[in-house]
Amino acid sequence: MVRPQAQDLHIQSKDLPCVNKHFNLMIHIVVDSLRKPGIDVSTIMGTITGANYHFAPICASFSVCGVDTIHNYAFDSIEDMDKRNELLALHQKPNVINVYYVDYILTPSVCGLSGLGTLIKKSCPGSITHEFGHLFGLSHTFEGNGIELVNGANCDVAGDGICDTPSDPFVPDSPPGKYATGCEFVFTGKDANGEYYQPDIGNIMSYYGCDCGFTREQYLVMANTIVNSFINLW
Repeated sequence: MVRPQAQDLHIQSKDLPCVNKHFNLMIHIVVDSLRKPGIDVSTIMGTITGANYHFAPICASFSVCGVDTIHNYAFDSIEDMDKRNELLALHQKPNVINVYYVDYILTPSVCGLSGLGTLIKKSCPGSITHEFGHLFGLSHTFEGNGIELVNGANCDVAGDGICDTPSDPFVPDSPPGKYATGCEFVFTGKDANGEYYQPDIGNIMSYYGCDCGFTREQYLVMANTIVNSFINLW
């Protein structure tokens, strides 16, 4: 199936704003202890194509303006924020979003860490779209681990604060298969009202790995963040 062009995606998105913002990316690949990159540039480019597809409905886009190699393999494993800050202090470029590809970030379950210096784990490069979601103001769908009620009564003050993303009970580092098998939700726990959870396991800001897209209200949050915090940055 051929994906629609960016302009078509915005038109199909009806009332979503068009921020008309392009972001340049500086790609930094940290070598491992064997001096190997651990990821192909072609793989990275493919994930950026995916990010462009998902951000097209609000007319935001990304392209790579440079790729470099960081030869200090000590930075291939980022165990804490001090090390992350040291990496950025040494290699951050101005007026772009810097993206660093490393082997390890904080805990085994973390695939990325967002910011103008965004970290991406080499084994899950597709998480770049998720991290850009964080960069532009989105929380995980499972914020609060199910305190948002299934009926949506507290959706604006609990969970991710977005009402068109259903309550999500997911807890990071839980046993595999507890919440979903493949892309089928199997968890049978209930919320405080005794209602079964029905999260959107295809939401990019979830941890189910079935990334299909963002919701309308997520797009509105990101567009607002871009217009108010990024539109005149570069």
